[in-house]
Amino acid sequence: MVLTGAGISVSCGIPDFRSRDGLYASLKERGEYDLDDPQQMFDIRYFRENPAVFYQIYPSNFVPSPCHRFIKLIEDKNKASAACTAPLLSLLSSFPNHLLHFQNYTQNIDGLHTLAGVTRVLECHGSFATATCILCQRQVPGSEIEADIMAQKVPICTVCNAPRAASPNKKGKKKSKKKAKGGWDSDEEDESDGPTYPPGIMKPDITFFGEKLKDHFDHSLAADRSQVDLLLVVGTSLKVSPVADILCHLPHSVPQILINKTPVRHINPDIILLGNADTIIAHLCSKLGWDLPPPTVQLSETPPELLQTRKRSAADVHALEEPRRVGESHVFLFDGADLLSGEWLKNIERQSSVERDMDQPYDNGVKRQKNRVVM
Repeated sequence: MVLTGAGISVSCGIPDFRSRDGLYASLKERGEYDLDDPQQMFDIRYFRENPAVFYQIYPSNFVPSPCHRFIKLIEDKNKASAACTAPLLSLLSSFPNHLLHFQNYTQNIDGLHTLAGVTRVLECHGSFATATCILCQRQVPGSEIEADIMAQKVPICTVCNAPRAASPNKKGKKKSKKKAKGGWDSDEEDESDGPTYPPGIMKPDITFFGEKLKDHFDHSLAADRSQVDLLLVVGTSLKVSPVADILCHLPHSVPQILINKTPVRHINPDIILLGNADTIIAHLCSKLGWDLPPPTVQLSETPPELLQTRKRSAADVHALEEPRRVGESHVFLFDGADLLSGEWLKNIERQSSVERDMDQPYDNGVKRQKNRVVM
């Protein structure tokens, strides 16, 4: 099982949410929107009042990262391509021949897993692939609202807002039509300074704060949990439930590997690889003798500023540096690791030293395997 988050799309040009340079920090610093908390842009009540903020993050013209292609490679892998003696690499190279039970759970809404060709992916929080009218519940392909979004217009339902002929029998004084500055035409008076919107707003089929996940998440997890023999967590801080709780639903005997830029302190995986996700993936592929599949989108379609980054990343694959192991612990540091605080690292080093001296695994109340990993 692979669990992915926003960190695997950062190199594509899509910011993550909670890092110091992420979307929430950027919105707060710019102060362009009247948000008490940047997370409000994903609050369903706020969306109904001001949907324009949300559409600022609409994904467009992005190419899947090496991480996306690595997941595709795992899905397609029929058998190990190289014999490995290191436990971590043995875990990765020992996927079943047909991967009958491979499943990718992602918190991302950018659709890049699908663009990379991953077929067994469950987009836990939905995606921009479809959109639904918040009034009449009419659903359309996401492509139908893309033109409006790219033109910085809030997409509206063409059915709910279709012109209607005036009824000759209707009595009463007709209200004067008023247009709010910078907003939509409205038949209702509004004394607020903000723009007004018609009732039929098209909302991408994404789960907002205040909404429940679809039932298929629970059903899929219930079916998968007994089949999992390895959990790979990539690019997520695991702070949003219920997806963050997936780890709690798996048997303790299932090995867990975390690949992330920063430590995730409320979990205790068997292996922690900290740094730029693409760099770590390149290292693993190099050790395994695996070749990533080519991008499914031509690089010529990518903005020039992203092309330069992607070319540098490809060149770096041929000059990989070995990660730094923290003492004799299960933690490995790669380029780009953001520890936030040196105290966490010192604690790992101290615990590793105690474990070595006592010749037994340390245990802070969370499952820990005795055999440690050698990269």
